Amino acid sequence: MVLMLRKHAMKSPVLLLSWTALSLLLLGVLLLSPVIGAEEAAAKRRVDFNRDVQPILSDNCFACHGFDANKRQAGLRLDTSEGARQRLASGKAAIVPGKAEQSELMQRVTTPHAALQMPPADGGKKLTKAQIETLRRWIEQGGEYAAHWSFVPPKRPALPPVKDEKWPLNPIDRFILARLEKENLRPSSVADRQTLIRRLSFDLTGLPPTVAEVERFLADKQPGAYERLVDRLLASPRYGERMALKWLDLARYADTHGYHIDSHRDMWRWRDWVIEAFNRNLPYDRFAIEQIAGDLLPQATLDQKIATGFNRNHPINFEGGAIPEEYQTAYVMDRVDTTATAFMGLTVSCAKCHDHKYDPITQKDYYRFYAFFNNIKEKGLDGQKGNAAPFIKAPLPGQQEQLDATGKKIADIELAMKTRSAETAPAQAAWQATALETLQKSSALTSGLAAHYGLDEKSARHTHDVTYMQPLGVFSGKPERVTGQFGEAVQFDGSSYIALGDALDFDRSDKFSYGAWVKPTGREAMTVLSRMDDNAGNRGWDMYLSEGKAFVHLIHQWQNNAIRVNTKMAAYEPNQWTHLLATYDGSGKAKGIKIYVNGKPAEIEITHDTLTDTIRTSAPAHIGRRNPERGVQGNH
Repeated sequence: MVLMLRKHAMKSPVLLLSWTALSLLLLGVLLLSPVIGAEEAAAKRRVDFNRDVQPILSDNCFACHGFDANKRQAGLRLDTSEGARQRLASGKAAIVPGKAEQSELMQRVTTPHAALQMPPADGGKKLTKAQIETLRRWIEQGGEYAAHWSFVPPKRPALPPVKDEKWPLNPIDRFILARLEKENLRPSSVADRQTLIRRLSFDLTGLPPTVAEVERFLADKQPGAYERLVDRLLASPRYGERMALKWLDLARYADTHGYHIDSHRDMWRWRDWVIEAFNRNLPYDRFAIEQIAGDLLPQATLDQKIATGFNRNHPINFEGGAIPEEYQTAYVMDRVDTTATAFMGLTVSCAKCHDHKYDPITQKDYYRFYAFFNNIKEKGLDGQKGNAAPFIKAPLPGQQEQLDATGKKIADIELAMKTRSAETAPAQAAWQATALETLQKSSALTSGLAAHYGLDEKSARHTHDVTYMQPLGVFSGKPERVTGQFGEAVQFDGSSYIALGDALDFDRSDKFSYGAWVKPTGREAMTVLSRMDDNAGNRGWDMYLSEGKAFVHLIHQWQNNAIRVNTKMAAYEPNQWTHLLATYDGSGKAKGIKIYVNGKPAEIEITHDTLTDTIRTSAPAHIGRRNPERGVQGNH
């Protein structure tokens, strides 16, 4: 820029500018004008609480002046309008609507005195000049609070006016165009058809279009070709797979258990339910309800029960040394946190330990929510092999048809057997009376008895086909002979046991009972009687003691084809003689098992009831052992 000063007759200085200088000056004015205009516009623009103010307060103030009453300082609460306008002990209010200079909040964030300044200097927080100006303008404009958008029911907005009324093809286009016009921008030109079908295919199916699909779209010259393409892609099975991806991530879907053993589990039936839900356009309310509580719906279908797999996607632990109760609690908390995140878009996990500092969730609220998910009968340590209990059978539609057909055949055969039994009942009764009379004359103790082990080395005494006093099997270890409840008993040390060979060969359809007098020395896990093969999925049966309770297992393959029941209350006390007896009615159902303690039926609980196949095994029967880790310590 060239400046020349000359004196004129008027004796006043005159500024002369060259054309170059004038051009630069005009350019500077033009460039400066939008900046000045932007500042003026910002000053006039209404401050939005959620967009502009809430982040400032949340990041700098709520830790000490927020929702958590236990952490709140000076009785000041800034997360609500009522708290911010309430008179403090000093007689002032943090926010005086329309009067920033009289508001204690503004005085504290602008004061030069370190002892009075907010946020405190030692807290590591400091407001910028822009943030302070935002707070000032917000208070001057009334200091109005607004609920977070996620807590406000959505309302359909009015369609915005646009200059180019011809461009929008649907209501959403008007919102896009309105914003573009506000920014003085024009929409991009329409893409060519090859680009359109490629974009749409990736968006809706995650896959590129085939050559045939592209040619079909290019050949469709009739109006509505694009809409027909959308309909075809929405009808594709790949659409559900594409849409399900993000939901599977959010619901923490996995095919292993997650902890260090990380064994396999089958959750793909739930995954397929999600995919199918998208493909059949399941309404969102049903999508939510069935995943959270499908099993609680009246007459719940198999699909609705499968949907609740959402609640079982959490990691499951079987780590040695882990505390079952700790991990059972962790599983429930996982369900609470995931449900809140997935369905509410809200983080609630902070409230495990204290009232949430930034959202209106109290610790009491958290554990009320927790209670809804704390009723699944699962174990804290589980999942070493396959799915963790509880679980259900989930046959595919074709498999279900086969099962139904087989079930009908079984029902027809059972009906024929009942009919025949009714016809032969008189003859059967007469024969039984004669046989019973003969049996009673020989020995009253042998009726219905398969074997009896007195553990006192008496020789066998045979009556008809029943062995009353079986000779003892092979002793292993050093079981000691001691005085028993009746006669002699054998004391086991945890490593000793008696192998009985091929005795006590029972199957799922047999009716049988078994029991013993026991005197355990403690409450550690131990086996009384068993015939079970660990190498074949624990196939067989047993009577098992743990933590004072008696357990009965009938297993084809643990855990997905098995029965397990146990006494609800303690069935024995250490160092006391107790008689335990289990009976089974051959029904294949857990309710067909009863446990008697000293001759009285015990109240039982059922944890597994999925047995459908044989429990017969070639493994030998044992007294005092199921496997090397489940010996008995005490007397039989």
